[in-house]
Amino acid sequence: MYKTGSVPININTNPINGRSTNIQFMTQDTGSAKLFFSFTKDGVPLPLSAVDAKIVLLYDDGSFYKKSLSITDKINGTAEYVLSNAELKHYGTVKAEIKLYYTNGQALATSFFTFSIAKTLEDQNIIPTADYYIDDFETLKDGINRTVEEISQTVEELQKKFADLEAIETKKGAQEKADAAEGNAKDYTDEHANDQDIHVSAADREAWDSKETESGAQEKVNTHANNTDIHVTKPFKDTLEELSKLFTAGFKDELEELLRQFTAHNYNQERHISKAERKTWNGAATYANIMLKNGAAAGTRTPMYAKWGAFLILRGHVKTDAEIIFGSIPAEYAPAGGSVITVPLSGTGGTANLIIYDNGDLKIKYPDPADSSKMGGGYYLDVVVGFQEGGTA
Repeated sequence: MYKTGSVPININTNPINGRSTNIQFMTQDTGSAKLFFSFTKDGVPLPLSAVDAKIVLLYDDGSFYKKSLSITDKINGTAEYVLSNAELKHYGTVKAEIKLYYTNGQALATSFFTFSIAKTLEDQNIIPTADYYIDDFETLKDGINRTVEEISQTVEELQKKFADLEAIETKKGAQEKADAAEGNAKDYTDEHANDQDIHVSAADREAWDSKETESGAQEKVNTHANNTDIHVTKPFKDTLEELSKLFTAGFKDELEELLRQFTAHNYNQERHISKAERKTWNGAATYANIMLKNGAAAGTRTPMYAKWGAFLILRGHVKTDAEIIFGSIPAEYAPAGGSVITVPLSGTGGTANLIIYDNGDLKIKYPDPADSSKMGGGYYLDVVVGFQEGGTA
């Protein structure tokens, strides 16, 4: 059962910008808000073979989505799109546009149109947050590459600043400042004993607060310099001044080692994540059974699914005929826009395509080799699929 809003699309060179429709959905039209499109050109249906049809949605709150349409009739040029639960929460006027991307590299942008989403009484107090979703992998990859380039540039700038610090210091000046640092070691430790930005143990603080001899102070300074657990909380300008003091106090080797460790950390692929991301990724995946249908049955292992971090995980063994919907998972667990994954036939060799539709339906398609005698063993569903639900690209 769907609420279907029909939108005729006439492909020509005179688009009507901002064409308003009388289509209105509600924020509680869960899984039932459908847009139906019929494409024509020069008065006849426009075939939709060899084309990826996409819809672009721009909401009043700034949310932006770009999703693929489901083509229902390639010959007569019809397609549809069912709004997700997340998209329905962004109430108000929605600006939309259809784009056709052909496999030969051509693209067509159709005319704009608008429809609306009204709040139900149940949703009167919701405050939607802006979402941005693009299902093009190349756009995501470009963003990641730009981030890596920025990190590399920052490392290069730090290396230059360390080189500048070494170049401006003379041997005589370094010795004079080293002598001054040794004489003022006690004053330095007293001044920073209560500084909350410095991370030291209770035993270290007690030792530094005690009276030091000249040789004892130098020993403590050397011990602190060799501590690789260095915590920096001051602004970068102040940090450079402190690094300059350390260079002139005879700690050049220690700082070069610190730079080496920093550079190694940048390239070891271990990146820092937010507290929210850490909580999500540290959580254990909880599995549930795939709802089987149309005569499908569990094989040697029960077909199951789970969502873990940014991934949908499927596992198990299913016996089913090809080309039918053999099971389903909740739509909120399905990758946006669906996915096609290669899975092996059990015990016989060969592969097949597992299709995951964005409504959660599952289908086995195109076994290879197409030998009916090899299809009775079933299919292994041990796959991991990238999960997207309208987040920032």
